[in-house]
Amino acid sequence: MVRSPGRFTEISQDECLELMATTTVGWLAFVDAEGQQLLPVNFALHGQDVYFRTMAGSAISSLADGHDDVAFAVDHHDDIYQKGWDVMARGTTARVDDPDLVAQVAAGARPRPWAPGERDVLIVLRPSVISGRRVRRQ
Repeated sequence: MVRSPGRFTEISQDECLELMATTTVGWLAFVDAEGQQLLPVNFALHGQDVYFRTMAGSAISSLADGHDDVAFAVDHHDDIYQKGWDVMARGTTARVDDPDLVAQVAAGARPRPWAPGERDVLIVLRPSVISGRRVRRQ
């Protein structure tokens, strides 16, 4: 039996944003004093910006001070049909202190963390690059 090779297809930035809006958990990648970090986060998408909450003193809270090399990714896969997609946003982070923006993000259904504890630090990732691809086995 000869299997046809899989293939990748690039996803436009607009479709990347649409796909990001379909899920509530992504992966945050950055380097801090402890080294490489790859952590799951609940998030909210507002325009092209990605918002997430964390607690003061956590590994993620260091991003509130501004970090210029952060990656964020979401993905989906279907084992039965052997297909999926991934989207990545890379950019800079900052603390969100604007009370109107904090209220606007908090009023949405997201980001409501699944983990226990008070998450009172709101951080934004402002992407400079958003890219994605689809993969299919056939």
